[in-house]
Amino acid sequence: MKDIIAIIGAGNMGAAFYAGLHGKNRLRINLCDRNRDKLDPLDADHAFTDPAKAIAEADTVLLAVKPQAAKELLTSLSPALNDRLVISIMAGITLTSLQQMTRSQRVIRAMPNLGAQVKRGLTGWVASEKTETKDRAFAKELFYAVGEEIELQDEEQIDKITALSGSGPAYFFLLAELMTAKAIKEGFSPAEAALIAKETMIGSARLLESDSRTPEEWRLAVTSRGGITEAALRALKDGKIDDLFFGAIDRGIKRSQELNQ
Repeated sequence: MKDIIAIIGAGNMGAAFYAGLHGKNRLRINLCDRNRDKLDPLDADHAFTDPAKAIAEADTVLLAVKPQAAKELLTSLSPALNDRLVISIMAGITLTSLQQMTRSQRVIRAMPNLGAQVKRGLTGWVASEKTETKDRAFAKELFYAVGEEIELQDEEQIDKITALSGSGPAYFFLLAELMTAKAIKEGFSPAEAALIAKETMIGSARLLESDSRTPEEWRLAVTSRGGITEAALRALKDGKIDDLFFGAIDRGIKRSQELNQ
């Protein structure tokens, strides 16, 4: 008998989880979104526009809707959720709030990142005390379908991993954006500038993945004493890039804490 998971919300993250899980023989996936236009491109075998119908037979419910929609949605579904495993990837909704809104004691709060769309995401997650061992194992399987996972020691770490990894792709894209802009200023065409940034970033990421060397070791491998790279990196250090970057992460953590409800 197949386990049934209902994914509520077919936006970027809901669609990423559907794509990652689709084809796993022991799962039936009920994909639900009130907007039929989001469902049609995914060609789901079991597609719903009514959340109540989507969760009717589900063992697990994955909430992938906007946090603003949580209260109204979960109030209407809560009588049917109290005995289900509920996994939320909604930002800012705490375990306590999830338990109160769903009436389930088996809840997991998770923060994936954009890499989930290409099955290279990282998901940080934390479970309520009454979440069972088998629930945690299923959650790991779910998160592995879109990349890697880290089970956090306490809920406070969700705010930290949100600012680090959840927002992390934006920092990477900003660096690529700045490299592209500088290349254009130096006389390269927009197409050439985009290629310079894209291939430099992708190649560097693949090197980091290729063996056990740390980012520091790779940086040192590129940096010759008295050379061009050393001069460029010294300018970044002189500009206190460490303080700027750490300060940005701290501000992200603070904002995540402010959004918790």
